[in-house]
Amino acid sequence: MISLLTPLFVGCSNAPSDDTVEQLVIAQYEQANSIMNDAMANAGNDEMAKAMSGMMEGMMPKLESVEDINCDEAGGENTYMCTADITQTIAGNSRTNRTSFKVYQVNDEWVLGN
Repeated sequence: MISLLTPLFVGCSNAPSDDTVEQLVIAQYEQANSIMNDAMANAGNDEMAKAMSGMMEGMMPKLESVEDINCDEAGGENTYMCTADITQTIAGNSRTNRTSFKVYQVNDEWVLGN
C-alpha cells in the first residue's frame, strides 16, 4: 500500500512552493509600478501629463499580502492553476480577493501566466 502512494506524493512535489508563487505575484506588482513610475518620469514639464500620471498613480493597486496559496496541476506538464488570497490597496481602500492564475515552469524557471 505504501509503495502505491509514493508516486502520488512525488508527482505533487513538483508544484511551485508558496514562496515562489508569492514572489511571482510580487514581481507582477513591481513591474506595474515600474511602468507607472517610468510614465511619470516621462511626463517632463507638461502639466496635463503630470496631472494624469498623478491620477493614475492613485488608482494603481498596491500589494499588501499574498496568503493561502494553493496550486494544482492544470493539464499540461509543469503547468499549475494556483489560487491565493491577494490583499491590495487601491485609492486608500484595502480589499482581499481570492484570485486564480496559472503558473508555468519554463527552462527550470517559474513564470506567471494568464
